[in-house]
Amino acid sequence: MDVLLTMSEDLLFTWVWTDETLDEWETVIVRQGMRTANSARAVTDAVRKYFGKYRIDESLYRGKELETFSPDPGDRLHAAACIYGDVDVLLTRNLKDFQTAAIVQAGVKVMTADAFLCDLLQVHRQAVVESFTRAANTRKNPPTTVGKFADVVAAAGAPRFARMFKGVS
Repeated sequence: MDVLLTMSEDLLFTWVWTDETLDEWETVIVRQGMRTANSARAVTDAVRKYFGKYRIDESLYRGKELETFSPDPGDRLHAAACIYGDVDVLLTRNLKDFQTAAIVQAGVKVMTADAFLCDLLQVHRQAVVESFTRAANTRKNPPTTVGKFADVVAAAGAPRFARMFKGVS
């Protein structure tokens, strides 16, 4: 999340979000022990504050979720937000529940954050290196090096990106 937010701040892509997505991320990241509840809340609060203009208004997608959007009822609202919110890329670890005909027909590309970051690195190598380095250098608790931060990002679900990054930086 830190890397993606930094790269969005650096205008490598436009981050869009819904309240439901942030709420779910917050719940999952705490449940997985990756952040404390306070730390997760601080991140989602920052997204709401600094990326507020990129929020997909729920009036665009609420009540429009269909069974054809995803086999998982819990994912249909997220799919509807992408379809009706004019989203280009949906980042998820759960590819199978979002690769449906309805999502494909809407032109939404479904991919992992790892694949997305790899694509960004290939297309905008220098800008991604600078952005990633900035993300690493802003970490204070604990402070880290760029190489160690790449290891953290690999463990968080972007191992291919971390390997590629180490190879080009």
